[in-house]
Amino acid sequence: MKPPQVLSFLFAVLLLLSGLEWIVPDDFTMAGFPIKVFRWDTFFENDEVKLPNKMAGSTLQSLQIEAEKLVSSDSTGEQDFDSTAFIADTNQGQSLPEVSFHIDSASGIQYPSGDSTLFYSLFNQLDSLKSKKELIRILHFGDSQIEGDRITGYLRQRLQQQFGGCGPGLIPLYEEQPSRFSVEIKSSKPMSRYLIYGKTIPVGHNKYSVLHSTFRLKADSAFPNESIKNSFSYRMRNSGYKRATFFDKATFLVRNPQSKIEFKVLNAGPEKIQKSLSAADSLKLVGFRFPQKRKEFQVEVSSTSGNDLYSVCLDCDFGIAVDNIPLRGSSGIDLLKISPSFLQDQIRQLNVKMVILQFGVNVVPYESPGFGWYESSLIKVIKTIKRAKPGIQVLVVGVSDIAKKTEGQWRSYPNIIQIRDAQRNAAAKTNSAYWDLFEVMGGENSILAWAGTNPPLAGKDYIHLTPKGAQVVGEFLFQSLLKDYRSYSNSKNAKNNPL
Repeated sequence: MKPPQVLSFLFAVLLLLSGLEWIVPDDFTMAGFPIKVFRWDTFFENDEVKLPNKMAGSTLQSLQIEAEKLVSSDSTGEQDFDSTAFIADTNQGQSLPEVSFHIDSASGIQYPSGDSTLFYSLFNQLDSLKSKKELIRILHFGDSQIEGDRITGYLRQRLQQQFGGCGPGLIPLYEEQPSRFSVEIKSSKPMSRYLIYGKTIPVGHNKYSVLHSTFRLKADSAFPNESIKNSFSYRMRNSGYKRATFFDKATFLVRNPQSKIEFKVLNAGPEKIQKSLSAADSLKLVGFRFPQKRKEFQVEVSSTSGNDLYSVCLDCDFGIAVDNIPLRGSSGIDLLKISPSFLQDQIRQLNVKMVILQFGVNVVPYESPGFGWYESSLIKVIKTIKRAKPGIQVLVVGVSDIAKKTEGQWRSYPNIIQIRDAQRNAAAKTNSAYWDLFEVMGGENSILAWAGTNPPLAGKDYIHLTPKGAQVVGEFLFQSLLKDYRSYSNSKNAKNNPL
């Protein structure tokens, strides 16, 4: 065949195929094999992004600017800082300023059986922090959506502005790769780190911390039972939110069944601050209080390699602490791998009053005929938490919107609604609260609008929020809690001052 004849033949084949695309369905089966028909329009199509009608980009940008102003409005300096100072105290009885973050039935917290008084016991404890000089904690568990203290850090700052407190809260003893914008963590020697989520690194027991990890000092193989010295430093970054940039109390969580552990504060000035802990196969909290606010803390730890060193809490003496616990790749059910009694002991000793569970992003990519299995697993997780302490509250934050490319267009995953419903059902069946982040963001395809703002509020992976997007989500969550707290306060005032 001559070249012109070959070209003519190929052209005729293309014409035939072009005609067939108008009469053959997009997908069909031949001899048991699925066949997908080529379409010219998809070949020439750009990566089109169809923006949703809800939550326009200009609205999102305005909300982000407002969130940044609200979180920066804390004028308290560390020198004159009162850890139990409330925003309400500085308003001289005036109502708090109105904000653009409108909370309605879709964006507000949903309570089981419509019981909006579920959190009243928690709000009562928040009200009494100042008089009781008490420190209470909120544990914020989540997937990579909260990594780097995103969402948590913003929520912490806003809650501490409202109810008092300071410090970044519970953090790992050590980090090989820096992941928190609020604190820098260093170790004088490499550590052995064991994980119970993701690419698990087992330690030989299931007594892990709420961070789903534990650390051990590395021994010299020639002298495995000798005591090892290692120093750790924790420096608050100025890039963190204001109340996370200083603290006045450090508390270590350890378990030392093998031998005693000794702690020595290195930057205590002329004063010697040391503590020794006898061997014990149980959770122990070792605390250090400082007369002045600190931005840095250095400690030397002496121990053998068989003891578990879990984490450290950097807090104020009084107020509220909000702890960031990101579990990359987790669906939220790894919590069940931790010894239930040991997990519950941590919740009790840390005085945890509320747990926030924010997962779902890692469940979405999996195709499943249903998500009853996920609902059942979440129910087990919530029940395990609630057995730790009577009255502890759980807030389930629903899956955020994420998208994938389908036929050249980015669209929300179709199973998000099923996963959201599984999360909401698990909350309702355990008498827990639920917050629908998917609806708060704007519903279907909303992640596209969040990624399309300038600056972007979500990444071009159409999965993860940017730090600025996390501010918007954090403010929506804070305003949802604050709305219900105000309802509690109005109810309390009405009872105290009847007509």
